[in-house]
Amino acid sequence: MGKSCCQTPEPNQNPHNNPRWRAILWIALVANAAMFVVEIIAGIAADSRALQADALNFFADAANYAINLGIAGMALASRAKAALLKAATMLAFGLWWSAPRSTD
Repeated sequence: MGKSCCQTPEPNQNPHNNPRWRAILWIALVANAAMFVVEIIAGIAADSRALQADALNFFADAANYAINLGIAGMALASRAKAALLKAATMLAFGLWWSAPRSTD
């Protein structure tokens, strides 16, 4: 039977609006951001490109979690645009990394 105009609407069951899901994303974001700071400082202090690269990975993960938190609950079209932006960013990094470099 169809709903009448006087019935209470069902709450949004979207998992992206779940407070527990958001709390977990916040924890992951803070942990990755903290590890970025720790490793970038250690990488610079030790002049270690490996630590600096790993720090950038933590930064990318934190940025990904921040974007997910920012778009959670938005319309599917907005979430799809954000996914395309993240994919374009990964493609740009991949092309930059694979670009030939001079050995001078």
